Amino acid sequence: MNLHEFQGKEILNSFSVHVPYGIIATSPEEAVKAAKIVFKTTNKKSLVIKAQVHAGGRGKGGGIKIVRSLEEVYKKSKEILGNYLITPQTSKKGKLVHKVLISENVYFSDHLPKEYYLSIMLNRDLEKNVIIYSKEGGMDIEYISKKYPDKIYIEEIDPSWGLHLFQTRKIGFNLGIQNLSSFLISLYNAYLSCDATLLEINPLIHTVDNKIIAVDTKIIIDDNALFRQKKYANLFDREEKNSMEIEAFEYKLNFLKLEGNVGCMVNGAGLAMATMDMIKSCGGYPANFLDIGGDADKKRVEKAFLLIWKDPSVQVILINIFGGIVRCDTVAEGIINSYHHIDNDINKIPVVVRLQGTNEKIAKKKLETSKLPIYSTYTLKEASDKIKEILSN
Repeated sequence: MNLHEFQGKEILNSFSVHVPYGIIATSPEEAVKAAKIVFKTTNKKSLVIKAQVHAGGRGKGGGIKIVRSLEEVYKKSKEILGNYLITPQTSKKGKLVHKVLISENVYFSDHLPKEYYLSIMLNRDLEKNVIIYSKEGGMDIEYISKKYPDKIYIEEIDPSWGLHLFQTRKIGFNLGIQNLSSFLISLYNAYLSCDATLLEINPLIHTVDNKIIAVDTKIIIDDNALFRQKKYANLFDREEKNSMEIEAFEYKLNFLKLEGNVGCMVNGAGLAMATMDMIKSCGGYPANFLDIGGDADKKRVEKAFLLIWKDPSVQVILINIFGGIVRCDTVAEGIINSYHHIDNDINKIPVVVRLQGTNEKIAKKKLETSKLPIYSTYTLKEASDKIKEILSN
């Protein structure tokens, strides 16, 4: 689950990590009221308006503005709120901005602080948390990581021992920042406490008066841990998701809406990625990522199928299941049951199904006797050829 910047900062602040003072606003009028408080509290001559969307690169998209008066606050917040923000990490349409953060400006024109990059994340290959950091923070960190990988440092953390003091000193030495240990320990405690899979600070700054400030933060909380993270589960922002993604979330489906024409339903993330590659190879474009999970029952399969069916951009549906714990006959029954809820023409969207694994023969028999307009295939090549044929007509 993605958190907004202001939500992540609230978490960091509760762990004594220094973040800029700020107030959230949902209208230009609220922004002006918030700005009055921020100006008075911080005694700064300027502040920052920051669009709150689940996407990076906001500065490049015009979603971050420095202002010096209440008139500018009203004008700039009105330009941002209620409009779509397009960044390198959004679709071509962009993200609709519902909130802005009115934040103190921690930069000073006469003594611009050095920007650093720092993140904590789970490395599944190593089965460890890692701290990734660099002296080159700011908007161009992606370019730096690709062009100059030697400027990126990685510190592995053994889960049995946690973050050691010597590791924090090493990170501070490599960044050239003294007294970084307390900051890093607090940051790592915050990361563990909220069951995050990513805690990113970009930029991190070290001011001339020796303050270490997390200027911007991104936190992703593990969805599988939300059952024990009740206070963070309530931070889920429905406005950041389209209606399909919200519905999928409620039924525990791993779903992401894309901009293609072929809807796909798969079990397992690896098979899903391979299926999406196959769709591209036969001339189509994935309309979604949908992994029904390893414990799906007939009801969840039914909901997943109907979710794809309702997508107006879908021209053909591909169901690619390798039966294991999720039996093929369970999937077949879920698909058949789905058609009972389709009032309009059942022939509207062609459906290509590939079922292999546990009870595949039973499943194929059920699909055949259902007399529904479903193309049953045995290999991925057959499925690919069928999709290509459908799309070319």
